[in-house]
Amino acid sequence: MWDIKEAKDYFYMETAHAEISEIVLAETKDSYFDSINCFRIVTTEGQVFFIFNGDATLTNIYPARPDESLDECYYKHVGFMAEYASRAIGQNFVLDFIKDTSVFPILDRRMHEINADITLEKNASQLSGMANQIRDCYIILTDYLMNKVRSHNPEFKNDNFKDNLSEFLSYILPGKQSETRRNVINTIAQKGWKMNSELVHKDSVTVFDILISFNILQLVVSSVSNIIVGNNMPFNKIKCPRCKGENHIMQQDSESQGYKYVCESCGHVFDVSLDSIIKQI
Repeated sequence: MWDIKEAKDYFYMETAHAEISEIVLAETKDSYFDSINCFRIVTTEGQVFFIFNGDATLTNIYPARPDESLDECYYKHVGFMAEYASRAIGQNFVLDFIKDTSVFPILDRRMHEINADITLEKNASQLSGMANQIRDCYIILTDYLMNKVRSHNPEFKNDNFKDNLSEFLSYILPGKQSETRRNVINTIAQKGWKMNSELVHKDSVTVFDILISFNILQLVVSSVSNIIVGNNMPFNKIKCPRCKGENHIMQQDSESQGYKYVCESCGHVFDVSLDSIIKQI
């Protein structure tokens, strides 16, 4: 968890035109979510902020209301964490799918077996068989992916890795803003699938061929896993309503004495409600 210096750096990153006169680690609390460091900050203007930071939950900063205690702000933070966790767990694609079908454990076990089996002593015939095992991992992966979008594709075939992956990426990473990520992952995966398909039919497979093919498979599986987990994180990124930028800081509103977000790209000042931060999943 953070120390005072890290909390101080975070404060200045998240706020504008505020100077710290006092910062302390007020308490470390243990909740059913996490152990959480509670930092209390007082600015030179007398405004109090609380920063809550844990190892397993998201860090957040709260400008305290007049006379609002650390405990009151802490339970507001815990309630925030509970809200997003309950919504995420209810429809978490990864957790539900593993619970119902055990696909990821199967894929993980297959990949561990392949990794342990790659040795310099293997002959060409044995290595060719390992290329088939890598191909099976791609099939297991595409079968998993298409269970997410199967209803959108009545012509689904689990051995059509190229089309299935492209369809899945367009479903889970839609829009022009995700085009680069889709293209990079899709290009790597399609090249890996093509290379492995050639190894399956190649007479003289070497251990280095298998190592390269297997490393690409690991990269593809890891990338897809990260996309799935990221897509199911319960937070929407806060975006400027004018320019859609994601770089912003908090600034005190002189009229309401509250705090608003200020876009660092275009300077637009805006409010963000809790409901718009938490995904409606």
